[in-house]
Amino acid sequence: MQVFTKTVVAWDGSPHAEAALRWAAARGGDEVLELVHVIPGEDQASEYLRATGELSEQRVALMDRAEALRAEHPGRTITTHTVHGRPEKELGGRMGHDVLVAVGTSSHGRETAWTLGARLAAHRSRGSVAVIPADWEATARRNIVVGVDGSVESMAAVRVGVEEARRTGDELELVHSWVVPTSWNSAYVEYLGDVQLMEDMRRDVLDEALDYARSLGGAPAGRLEQGGAAPILAERSRTANLVIVGSHATGGMARFLLGSVSHDLLLEAVGPVIVVSDNE
Repeated sequence: MQVFTKTVVAWDGSPHAEAALRWAAARGGDEVLELVHVIPGEDQASEYLRATGELSEQRVALMDRAEALRAEHPGRTITTHTVHGRPEKELGGRMGHDVLVAVGTSSHGRETAWTLGARLAAHRSRGSVAVIPADWEATARRNIVVGVDGSVESMAAVRVGVEEARRTGDELELVHSWVVPTSWNSAYVEYLGDVQLMEDMRRDVLDEALDYARSLGGAPAGRLEQGGAAPILAERSRTANLVIVGSHATGGMARFLLGSVSHDLLLEAVGPVIVVSDNE
């Protein structure tokens, strides 16, 4: 079961882009690795040449980086593209069910909630986006964590998690979080019974995801947590090699206004995160 056949990396020579590239290359495998440098604005000549007919500096830098990468990973198919336009449009156009697009975190910090990774996760195309912090290599990391909630989207995340664990040899952990509704204000004994019933129901959701992962050949552990999903998964990202979640965005403005666990996680995580929209 190979989920992705190509990884597209947004590259512009910045430390953030380099971090995403190193992460994508380190995943190994025989996926095509495509480096895309998106230059903002309209092309004044062509995507490759200056008006003088010489290769642009951006194109030369991209080609040089690809050559160095081929030397580090002989036999790996590595392609390059230099294009002009908006990054979310150009990269979003390359998304697909078997394509992973990898980007670095914003070089501008958290002054905006709509980082490139968040915009791509909200893109109308079906595909998966990996957002890689610049310092992801600075911390010892040990496992792959998948957030599950019983939805079709989270099952797609489970599929990706099983494949990533198989690829890396890391342990796979499925995490389901839940909260007690704030409107519950019944008598103490009744309240305890209601909470226990909800916990049992939530454990059933986790068990279903575990069974599904095992049916794909995975060997997952399960973890039931009480609390908000985004904060819990963000905390797990401190030590996890990778955190994977499904996107519940549906299209149009609803997709753009992501406002979901996946969006919040992208802003809070300190380790690599993959948001899966669809991989079938």
